[in-house]
Amino acid sequence: MTTLTQNLLDLSDFAWQRLRDRVEGLTDEEYFWEPFDGCWSVRKTDDGYAADWAWIPPAPPPFTTLAWRIAHIADLLQAERTATWFGHEPVATDDVPAVPGSAEAALEALDHAYEIWRRRLAALNQEDLDRPMGEIAGPYADNDGTSFALHILDELIHHGAEVGTVRDFYRGAHAEDPFAAALTGELTPADRPALLAEAAAAQRWEVIPQLADLGFAVNEATADSVTAAHLAAGTGSLNTLRFLVENGADLSLTDSRFNADVRGWAQWFKQTDAAEYLATV
Repeated sequence: MTTLTQNLLDLSDFAWQRLRDRVEGLTDEEYFWEPFDGCWSVRKTDDGYAADWAWIPPAPPPFTTLAWRIAHIADLLQAERTATWFGHEPVATDDVPAVPGSAEAALEALDHAYEIWRRRLAALNQEDLDRPMGEIAGPYADNDGTSFALHILDELIHHGAEVGTVRDFYRGAHAEDPFAAALTGELTPADRPALLAEAAAAQRWEVIPQLADLGFAVNEATADSVTAAHLAAGTGSLNTLRFLVENGADLSLTDSRFNADVRGWAQWFKQTDAAEYLATV
């Protein structure tokens, strides 16, 4: 594998993991959510589900739902051109799944599509990246493989950012306080095991002792393997950090973002007091 291919692959994996983390916990209600009239989405038809589309879309372009955006990302990653424009051929297992009609199916489609794209990208050699793509690429015939790989990565990155933004919009429009629900008994550790870590992520330090008393585990982590202790150390929330340590926080656990343990977070984020305290325990 060439250095350039490896660099492209590393960027792709980073962008992909960021997107994949952002879609964890997606529900059907959120998947199909249309904040106002006129959105493009994925809709039920006699032949399954299909994404809204037009050769000449309205101007300005319609706002697109999570369903539309995720289906689009899956489609662009596994499109035949991500093989043929590099001079390669799709393999027999590169089937194109149906347009996903649920959040669960959408995540499966994303995983399938990324596996195809990653395999194709990893197979590229320097000649594939340097060679003009030729007639098969139509108006982009004179562009080389590197420019096309960067185009696909740009699509993954900017549409992934849109997905994250729409999820933020949805959360703001459907505000809930899971911590209050836990304190009143409506939410239990079985319902949401990582709620204590979520409280730390939200910097709701005041509820952490109460959640611990209710049985929410101090070592459960968020989707990127970040525990409450990581966050307390990284933000310098010393009182909470002491509480977590006294209640069994495992300081050796590492996160998937920095591959660092709790002491590493205190050092990385220059939290001197937290680092000094952790050196004593």
